[in-house]
Amino acid sequence: MPASAVSKADLTPTVSHTPHGEVKREELVRAAFDLIAERGFEGLRTRDVASRAGVTVATLHYYFHTKEHLIRGVMAFTVEKFRTRRLSDPRPDDLDPLAELLRILGIRGQQRRQAPEIFRVLLELTTRASRDRAIKGIMRESDSQWRQNISDILRAGVQKRVFRADLDVAAATTILGALSRGRSMLSMLRPDISEDEHVDAEVERWLTGRSKAPTR
Repeated sequence: MPASAVSKADLTPTVSHTPHGEVKREELVRAAFDLIAERGFEGLRTRDVASRAGVTVATLHYYFHTKEHLIRGVMAFTVEKFRTRRLSDPRPDDLDPLAELLRILGIRGQQRRQAPEIFRVLLELTTRASRDRAIKGIMRESDSQWRQNISDILRAGVQKRVFRADLDVAAATTILGALSRGRSMLSMLRPDISEDEHVDAEVERWLTGRSKAPTR
């Protein structure tokens, strides 16, 4: 079964979708998200989620029959925060691929500084993905979309001669993905380190073969 099919089919139990129900589901997912950010999965208790959302445990189980369904809802909620615009979206023909790439990487940097809890939850979910087929499916689908977006930008940059003609797009996409995740991890371990400007300058030099690192 494709990963995307798993993620959509297993995400939540079947209940009536009313405006009130959607609001309650979102409140429960947000409460679970906050608790995971604060305590990790070890400290996630359904009674605490229900209490924080201001509902009973029975109400929680109406919307999410099991704790696993709730966790998968948190996964979808977290992934949505990382969605970035696809290169195929309407945009000016003269768009600078380098500027677009740095914009996307910059979004991640802003998220790391402004909402570090997203990365704490994502790290918890990444670990859990090895044991949960549905979470792994959602994560793989999100990663594939991100990689496709970056690959499209890199290809456009090569075609426009903004990036090096000999750039290996597939390898560069993997490297940029690893860089993005690594920077996120470092920001949790060492929030005092802020090297975004210098890292971006080195990325630019690598991709174009022309840029220079900023002077310190």
